[in-house]
This record gives sequence, structure tokens and C-alpha cells, in this order.
Amino acid sequence: MKIRRTRALAVAFTAAVGLAGPAAAVALPAPPAAADTKDDPRDQRLHVKRRAKSEVGTPYRYGGSSTSGFDCSGFTRWVFSNHGAALPHSSLEQFHLAKRDGNRRVWKRSRLKVGDLVFHKTTSARVGHVGIYIGNGKFVSATSSSGVQVESVWDPYYWGPRWVGATRLATTRA
Repeated sequence: MKIRRTRALAVAFTAAVGLAGPAAAVALPAPPAAADTKDDPRDQRLHVKRRAKSEVGTPYRYGGSSTSGFDCSGFTRWVFSNHGAALPHSSLEQFHLAKRDGNRRVWKRSRLKVGDLVFHKTTSARVGHVGIYIGNGKFVSATSSSGVQVESVWDPYYWGPRWVGATRLATTRA
């Protein structure tokens, strides 16, 4: 649908230039630039996945929320910025977002969708870590030991036994 709209704007722009001459082209507004936000939840999920994977290798930084270094909740917050989801800088608070209108809790790993926030118990608190599910049993997160990395939600040694649940945000719900 976005491609059709862009093509239609290009055709209309070309027709206006052809009819009115080059001077009119300067007066016409430019077609809108493609923004990070998408209307279709599937587009949102794919863009979130690409954005998350683009930071693999970024170092860990306590309290970090930029491409120079992330902690886990700073990473998810950065990935979802400009996607209609203003995430708090706390994994526990991000977990509790499932209680808000339009968001949904996902308990079973087999029901995860790309873009879901996935949570693990890594501290004495109920939730100590958050990442982003990218499909095929994998998630991306910022860990203090390895920085931003891709891991398995089914990992039998660390992540699997620490699974808590997931939150599907309204912006990525289909």
C-alpha cells in the first residue's frame, strides 16, 4: 500500500510539472519522507527486527540507551523509539506494560511473534532482563557479559530456565 501511495504521488508530481512547467515544480510540496513508523503491525515487527539486529556487537553500558552502549531495557527502549511505544527504562516496568490497553501478555514461547518483548529472571526480582524476539526461537538483547547479542529463548543452560513471559505491544499486534 505504501508503494502504491508513493507511486501515485510521483505520478501526480510528474503530471503537475509537465502541465505547469518547471517553475510550478518548485512551489509544489515534496512527497512525505518515509518515517520509521509504519501503519501495518507486520511492517512494524520487521522494522523492529532489523533495527535490533543492526546493533549486534554494540557494547554493554550500565544505564546505556544509545548506540555507544546499551543495558537491556535501554536497548529495547531505543529499538522501539519512533514506533509508537515509549518504553520505560526498566525491564520490570516494560514487563508490566502488558497490563495497559492494547498490549498483551504472552506466556508460551511457542506463541511468540517477531517484535515481542521477552523477559527472563536473572536477579532476585521477578524480571531482571528484557530482549526482543526476532523469530525462529531467537531474541536480541544487551547483556553485561557480551553486549548486544542474539540468543535462543530455548537455551537449556541459561535463558530457557529463566523464562518469565513476553509482552506484545499494541504497535506490533496484528
